[in-house]
Amino acid sequence: MRYITLILAACLLAPAAAGAQEPMTGIFHAEATCVATPSLRNPDDNPGNIRTQSGRSYTLLGRNAVPGSHYLIRVPGAEPERRWVAYGCGRIDEPSQSAQVATDWILAASWPSAFCEDVPQARECARGDTPLAFTLHGLWPQTPDRAAYCGVAGGARAADAAGGWRRLPPVTLSGRVENALARVMPGTQSALDRHQWLKHGTCSGLDADAYFAAAVRLVDLLNDSPVRALFADHAGQELSGAAIRRTFDAAFGPGAGDRVLVDCVEVSGRRLIRELRIALGGQVEDRSLAALVAEGERQPRGCRTGEVDLPG
Repeated sequence: MRYITLILAACLLAPAAAGAQEPMTGIFHAEATCVATPSLRNPDDNPGNIRTQSGRSYTLLGRNAVPGSHYLIRVPGAEPERRWVAYGCGRIDEPSQSAQVATDWILAASWPSAFCEDVPQARECARGDTPLAFTLHGLWPQTPDRAAYCGVAGGARAADAAGGWRRLPPVTLSGRVENALARVMPGTQSALDRHQWLKHGTCSGLDADAYFAAAVRLVDLLNDSPVRALFADHAGQELSGAAIRRTFDAAFGPGAGDRVLVDCVEVSGRRLIRELRIALGGQVEDRSLAALVAEGERQPRGCRTGEVDLPG
């Protein structure tokens, strides 16, 4: 009996290897490059040589004890994804604050050929084969005062604000989401995804994988709708904001068009429709675009009319 008691005591005192002894919810903001190991019993075992990236945020899952020494975080794309990092490698938000997922959003969907007319030097514009479909500019949580860079370290924020996106830490995503994102966001070639995650994604309440998976899904839903067909049918022609809003009403329900701002840009004497900014309400992970648009905030109308630029 005494032998069994000793074994049980040893098991209780040993640090956890896979699951957190103390579950937590929130966000871990890395402020240093640190080893992220799946096991505290064998800290030298680090499949994939995974390390946290300063300036990146990760979903917080727990800690090994109270007061403890390590946090358990989720590292998308790692195998396994659940990893332990030392307390000194970063900081956490208060669980009551960081667990809140944004419920008001703006989906910024670009018309890529118009973007490339405006910014021809962008890497994604070099080949000139822009699609006849909307691409992802960003998914912007409308937090109080439109907060940005939630929990992002000062150095990463300064680099982002200076436009040095390719010097920012890469966003760690699962292979599935990374491939899908490259398909709908050509700007990943210019590290747009790094900028969007630091400035907007960190305020979403979602981890990077869930945030970008939601954004990809929304752009795909938009491209599967009559709105994309309207733009394709008017390529090389003028298109009014009123016609766009009527098509939104037909596709997503009465009043949907009131949730759309039409953004235009002047290039060489031409007014081009550069993107649509669509207000959404609710959790974006799995609801229909019609349901999300129905709960969005009314938007300014933007430009009255503009040209739908032809690809190439």
